[in-house]
This record gives sequence, C-alpha cells and structure tokens, in this order.
Amino acid sequence: MKRFTLFFFIITLAGVPLLFAQQARFDEATALLEAQEYRDAIDVYNAIAEEGYSSGALWLNLGISYAHLDSLGKAKFYLLQAERHTETKELAEQALVYVNERFNRRSAVLPPLPWERFFEYLSLHVGVTALFITALFFLYLGVAALITSWFLLNYKRSFYYSGLTSLIIAVLVFSGAVYTDYLDERFGTGVIVDRQTAVYQQPQADASIVSTAYEGYSMRVDFNTSSESPGWKYVRMENGRYGWVAQETMLVF
Repeated sequence: MKRFTLFFFIITLAGVPLLFAQQARFDEATALLEAQEYRDAIDVYNAIAEEGYSSGALWLNLGISYAHLDSLGKAKFYLLQAERHTETKELAEQALVYVNERFNRRSAVLPPLPWERFFEYLSLHVGVTALFITALFFLYLGVAALITSWFLLNYKRSFYYSGLTSLIIAVLVFSGAVYTDYLDERFGTGVIVDRQTAVYQQPQADASIVSTAYEGYSMRVDFNTSSESPGWKYVRMENGRYGWVAQETMLVF
C-alpha cells in the first residue's frame, strides 16, 4: 500500500506553479512518472534541473521517482530539497518518513545547538535578502528619528532614544544577515548515495577510518575546507563526528 501511496505525492503544474517556463517538459516527465516509467521520468527531470531551473515540485517528483527505483539515498537527497520549499514541504516530509523507514541502518543523531537552529530558521523561513531589507529599514528609521530630534525640541529625548534603539536593531539584524549569508555559503547538506562508505581522518584512502556512513546518512558539508582537497568533502556527521568522505559517494546541495 505504501508504494501506491507515493503516487498521491506527485505534484502537477495545475496544483503548484513552477518557477520556470518548462511546463511542457515537466508535464512529459510527470506523465512518465504516473506511467511508472521512472528512469525516463528521471532523465527529463534531470535535464530540466541541469538547465538551472529549480522548484519544490521538481525535487519532490525526482525524489519519488528514485524511491520507486529503490535508490533511497538519491530519493532522500531530492526530498530534503523539496522540504525547503513551502509548496511541497508537507508532502516531502511525508515522503521522507516513508523513505527513512526503508533504510537498513540509521545514524545516531545529536540535536542541533540552539544557535544552529536559530540561524537555520533565519535562512529557511526569513531569508538573507529580507534580513538586509529589515536592517536598512531600521537604519533609515533611526537616522530619521535622530534628525527629527534636532528640530522637535519638545520631543528631543524621545526621538533621540528611539533613533538609537533603531540603529542598534539595524546593526544586530545586519550582523545576523551577514552571518546567515556566511553559513549559507560555507556549509551545505550532503547525503550518502552509496550502500556504504568510509569516513576518513584525512582526505586520502589510506588514512585512518573515523567511522562508516551508510546510504541515506545526511551530514553537513564544509565547502571552504573541502575546497583544499579536490575529490573529497569534509563533513560533520549527525552523531557529531568529523571526517573526510569521497566526493563520488555523496550528493550535496
């Protein structure tokens, strides 16, 4: 029954507006998915994605296609991306529950630190652009209040402190926006797509093995550190361990 339940997760253009002008090809891929031609559907969806187009519906349907082919690591990879889009978040969460239940092994998971949850919330639900706009708003408001305090002497004290408060808020929001942008640029999410892979202490195959990661394990990828060693990704696993993983064993977004 669960396999058939996945068909209810298929998103069509009539229900969710895509953000790109690829309706004909998306419809073609969705028809292939509904006809259980999963590999052909994946080829079309990937062709759309390779052209730089992105939407929750695209990632969701790719995840569903791979789930039907039992490529659970790839299914999880695309469903995690679909989960980040408002229009497909709920359906992606349901599909992820189904996929996660099918993995033979699951990683121990340490709860994220409060500051990590906070900045992740800012990134996913507020956005860096909105933070910068908010900072500019309070900056202009603060400057306007300070200037007004020079002319309305009867209310000088009120406008002066209101202006200072607005400027302080502007600095805090701006700092939050800069740090959130830094985190977005430096870190990504990786999912193991091989059946299993070693996590090494150093970026070389003969280094000491820190742990073993299995298909579906998700981890945080440090792009800055990884750039120093082509072919390898420096990761923090969900159990808190750090190490190096061969790039070809995982997908990253």
